[in-house]
Amino acid sequence: MIAAVLVLAVSASSAAVDVRGDDARDRFTGTGGIVLPPGAQRGVRLTAATCADCRWRMTDPCAFSTAPQADTGCRTVPAACAEDGSLLRAFISRDGGASWEYLGLHCIPESGPVTTATIGPVLQGEFERGVPAGTISMQPPAGVLPHLPVIFDSGQPQSLPASEHLIAGVRVRLVPQATWTWDFGDGATLTTVRAGSRYPDTSVSHVYRASGAHLVRLRTVWRAEYSVEGVGPIPVPEPVVQEASMIVRVGQGRAVLVP
Repeated sequence: MIAAVLVLAVSASSAAVDVRGDDARDRFTGTGGIVLPPGAQRGVRLTAATCADCRWRMTDPCAFSTAPQADTGCRTVPAACAEDGSLLRAFISRDGGASWEYLGLHCIPESGPVTTATIGPVLQGEFERGVPAGTISMQPPAGVLPHLPVIFDSGQPQSLPASEHLIAGVRVRLVPQATWTWDFGDGATLTTVRAGSRYPDTSVSHVYRASGAHLVRLRTVWRAEYSVEGVGPIPVPEPVVQEASMIVRVGQGRAVLVP
């Protein structure tokens, strides 16, 4: 029995999440999402992993003698788990502990359950390192004239493939996706899920109406979702925001009389 022993403390975004041994009644308690073992029903695992505002508790099977499931839990204890784990009852509360929902019996390591608060910050770092920077290019590369389309490209891929990670002993699949917002420097903007285009595709383009130097700004926002042992999607805590800029010089179009 673990009593009043701190197992781990991590921070996701600005909210601190503690996972700690409690007393003889509660083996582990905490807040946020928890990752239940793959043997549990998928719906139960999804509920536990995606309930970011929930409180949860892990109790010894026989702690609640009045629970209708107690007798079954006590009978299965001897051969239920590997040597490094214990069979515990899982409960979550959606109302701050006023009421509890029973999620069944699960084999939990002696170090405590894996939580999304453990996974999130690690995956955030992998996510940030995996997205490519943007570099603006345009067609035509020079000699831009008013009233003719200028085609823009971010230099980034349209999408990134899903990546696999092993975090806290569980398999995590990360799926990123981006949106691009263009400010063309003359008051016009475009927000799109296209990374850019090349001639003859003009889906990411702009027509300048007057000559001059225009500061073009690009803002790329990458967001991602992940699944844990096939359960998800769960949003990665923070998006990755990138910015790039360049000057587009628009000349003057002149009519030439050809005899």
